[in-house]
Amino acid sequence: MKLRNLFLSTACMVGALAFTANASAEVIDVFTSTIGTGSSQLGRTSRDGVISDWSTSKVYPGTINPGTTYYYTTFTYTFAQLDYGQYIQIDTDSVSLNTFISAYANSYDPTNQALNYLGDEGTSGNLFGVDPSTFQVVLPSLQSLVLVLNTTSPGLGSSDPFTITVESFSDTDFDDPTGPPVSTVPEPSSFVLLGSGIAGMAGMARRRWLKV
Repeated sequence: MKLRNLFLSTACMVGALAFTANASAEVIDVFTSTIGTGSSQLGRTSRDGVISDWSTSKVYPGTINPGTTYYYTTFTYTFAQLDYGQYIQIDTDSVSLNTFISAYANSYDPTNQALNYLGDEGTSGNLFGVDPSTFQVVLPSLQSLVLVLNTTSPGLGSSDPFTITVESFSDTDFDDPTGPPVSTVPEPSSFVLLGSGIAGMAGMARRRWLKV
């Protein structure tokens, strides 16, 4: 009976470790930053009031003021960093109307702002000046996510702070991403370690049983 309980305890422990290794959270990153004046571009993406979501792909709203200088900054996440989730949600908390965020796949070209475009928040700053704005995009498999924040005021950088939250999901039901494919066949080293552990524990139990 003691030996049977020992095996059951070992199996439960191994199962718990496997579950912990495969568990994942949907929140990928939360950070606060500013746009500054490090990078500049001519023109900026138009604010058309349409918030991107997972239901349909948003058409690039166009570039306005192509002869005017605006500042921007970018943040990039690889597909692995997003835990292999394709459904991305971006929350932006910014009281300044001088910050506007959009998303791109793989790379951003300031001379061709329509290239690789995925979506944007529709308007700049917080909704009604109070609530953080949220938009969603579907990222093509195995591609990187590039977030672009640009100023909306010509020729002016922005020292106003904004807070970005990036979340990754496996579907539109907000399920956590499952991560990379996991082999169902343990590696040889895993077999050896698991077998050695069970054999050692079984040996100790057998010696205790013989002494009784």
